[in-house]
Amino acid sequence: MVKYILTILTEDYAKEICNWRYNGYYSVYNFSDWDTVVKKGWGLAIKDKREREFLAILLNNELIAYGRITKPEDRVFIGIGLKPSYCGKGHGKSIMKLLIKECKRRFPDIPIALEVRSFNKRAINCYKTVGFKIKNKYIKKTFNGENEFYYMEYL
Repeated sequence: MVKYILTILTEDYAKEICNWRYNGYYSVYNFSDWDTVVKKGWGLAIKDKREREFLAILLNNELIAYGRITKPEDRVFIGIGLKPSYCGKGHGKSIMKLLIKECKRRFPDIPIALEVRSFNKRAINCYKTVGFKIKNKYIKKTFNGENEFYYMEYL
C-alpha cells in the first residue's frame, strides 16, 4: 500500500512547485517563477495563508502533490496539483480521498466542492471516481485569460 504523508507546505516546497512544468493544454497550470509569485502576492507565497490553506503531499519523502482547502462561504473547496511526472499514474484518486478526509476533519458537515477546467478530462474522471458530480458549467477569468470550468460537488 502506498503511504502518502500530508504536511505543511513550506516555502521550499512552494518554490519547488513553481518549477513544475506541464506540457500542452496542461501548461495553464504552470506557476510563474517564485519571484513573480511573491511580487503578485499569490496565496502560495504568503506564509500564513500557505500554512493555513495549502498542504504538501509527500511520497517517500518526495513532494509529489499539493492540496488547497478553502472555505470562502457555505462550502469547502478543494484544489489539487500533482507533480507532472506523477500525472496519469493513479495517484490523483488516492490523494483526492486524503484531501476529502482532511476537509471533513476540518469542516464537518459542510459541502465539499471544486472547480476544474472543462478540457481536463483526466482530472474530471478522477473526481467523478471519488464521488464528485458536475453541477454547473461557466466561463471564469483567470490570470491567463478566460477559461470554461465545471463546478463539481462531492456527494
